[in-house]
Amino acid sequence: MGRVNGLSSAASASPAHAIRTAIVTGGARGIGEAVARELAADSIHVVIAARDRERGEKLAARLSREFCASKYVHTDVTSSESVRGCIDSVVREFGAIDILINNSGIEPAEDLDGPSEADWDRMFDTNVRGTWLACKAAIPSLLLSDGVIVNIASMAGLVGVAGGVGYAASKAAVVSMTKSLALGYADRGLRVNAVCPGPVNTQMTLDEWARAGGREPGYRQAMSMSPARRITQPEEVAGLVGYLASPRALSITGAIITIDGAKTAGLMQPSRYAS
Repeated sequence: MGRVNGLSSAASASPAHAIRTAIVTGGARGIGEAVARELAADSIHVVIAARDRERGEKLAARLSREFCASKYVHTDVTSSESVRGCIDSVVREFGAIDILINNSGIEPAEDLDGPSEADWDRMFDTNVRGTWLACKAAIPSLLLSDGVIVNIASMAGLVGVAGGVGYAASKAAVVSMTKSLALGYADRGLRVNAVCPGPVNTQMTLDEWARAGGREPGYRQAMSMSPARRITQPEEVAGLVGYLASPRALSITGAIITIDGAKTAGLMQPSRYAS
């Protein structure tokens, strides 16, 4: 597309292919599943790139029946070969990639000084390298359609987290990566943003609470630390991602947006922290 003063001359127009195509990594469960449903409901072809074949195939079939043609592609984001294979197959089938949602992430148990060395490597392979590999592989196609990348980071990437050294560091890397890519490609029509949720009602959060002493105590503690006194639902995160991925957000790039009930806004009165 032609560009005038750094903006696409067809910024509000649809790409040459009538229906947009999105890839959602880790899209078989949790936030990724909610995002896949949000995008499919907006008549977008959704490709669920995940390791859980059974859940991924069932979700893709359900989205195809209810909304728009969707598919599952078995993908390991820690493998450059697997990621490139996913990207290539999507381009062959749908013609282009318009939206990349990097949602794959893990959060193993940690002590105050961080996780085990093996878990540190596994977490950075998935959370950081996996996000980078997907961006790197998808960008050539995304540039052809004035595409958009939304990285699912975390409020942990914006503040320190006692007992979460590795996870916080990995998500801080995703935040920094988002800003750097946004700056590098802003004048070429590619938008890159990150969403930073606080605790979200997903299995990963429930597992984290269970490891830390029990789901019920974990829930009470999370509520006591939430100024809004609530836990975010996956559909809320999906709604924000859907907006950022839409033509309504053409001037939003390089943004790091929290959805955490004001947890990163500052400190509450001490009495509010009582569970």
